[in-house]
Amino acid sequence: MTTEQLGQDLIQARRARGLTLRDVERDTRISGKYLQALEEGRLEVLPAPVYARAFMRTYAQYLGLDAASFVQQLPGARPEPMLPPLPDVGREATTPLISASWAVAGVVIVLLLVTGMLLFWSRGDGGETQVVVDPVAAQPTEIGLGAEQPSPVINEPRAPLTIQPGVVPNLETEHVLVAVAALEAAGMRYLVIEVENDDVGEGLIFQQSPSPGTLVEADTVITIVAAR
Repeated sequence: MTTEQLGQDLIQARRARGLTLRDVERDTRISGKYLQALEEGRLEVLPAPVYARAFMRTYAQYLGLDAASFVQQLPGARPEPMLPPLPDVGREATTPLISASWAVAGVVIVLLLVTGMLLFWSRGDGGETQVVVDPVAAQPTEIGLGAEQPSPVINEPRAPLTIQPGVVPNLETEHVLVAVAALEAAGMRYLVIEVENDDVGEGLIFQQSPSPGTLVEADTVITIVAAR
């Protein structure tokens, strides 16, 4: 399937849900020009292929599509394992119930416990080379959101991040898009969980597992928790 056909599938799914590009931009924090580029199959507009894959995954998941399938059909995509989907970030989730918050917290605790047990029973050697992702500086803008406070739209990741292959990097305080791009480039498996947190800025990572410096095994999944 060509990138133009993928874009048409995105457009049909978005229109079927009664959403505009502005709605998607507000909910996903992805710049409208990048969303439009994905829908038109113009991947050259995006900063780099790794961002095309990260944005495509987020957009497809937001629309309830098979994100892994969409990413695998992009040029230069590598086979990747199937991971649990991101929590719903649609407009209905803007005011989550208390019970939903407890459910998310429970999932985070279970994931951390399982990951800790896997790391305890398995160890490996780290590489000596490094992979460096040098994204373009972010240019946040603001859009209206009814009676709510304006929220920033992330046009591009904001700072470079260095990852040593085979070793879990320190992702706390990084923006989630920067972390996803760097992990993609390093070929590491990851799971992103977004929760409400008024103590940190939107999109910033405030918790991760395993801890930085841990050796990465074949079955390691790096869990990052970011503020929504």
